[in-house]
Amino acid sequence: MKIRRPGSPLSGGAEPLEPLDPKDLERAVKSERFASTLSNIEAQLNAQQTSGAQNPVRAMLEQIARNADLLSGEGAAQAVRASARFMIRSRLRRRFRNSAQGRELVEALSEFVATDPLLSSKILSILQKLRAA
Repeated sequence: MKIRRPGSPLSGGAEPLEPLDPKDLERAVKSERFASTLSNIEAQLNAQQTSGAQNPVRAMLEQIARNADLLSGEGAAQAVRASARFMIRSRLRRRFRNSAQGRELVEALSEFVATDPLLSSKILSILQKLRAA
């Protein structure tokens, strides 16, 4: 039985990723899944606060909250953008995370999250709770 290989035998074997469609990215973030994911993160952070457990997401969000001026508009926006960037990047596979397309995706989604009133206010409330804790 002959196995047919895709592409040229001289190529690197890696197929290029499909180009990102900004509309698809926007729909993914606008979907209820992203908002529910933020709610789940908030619930996990609250549960860990009472149990004393620590995880990398909470530690990073606490660091962002401590280092940001959450009372100023610009400081809050930067903290929300950094938090969104971290959360989105941490959900990507390592191989995709380190690609140029992955970096573009992270930047586009974090910018969208930072400008969306519902999502940015949710992240900001999480950061404020962590700073107060």
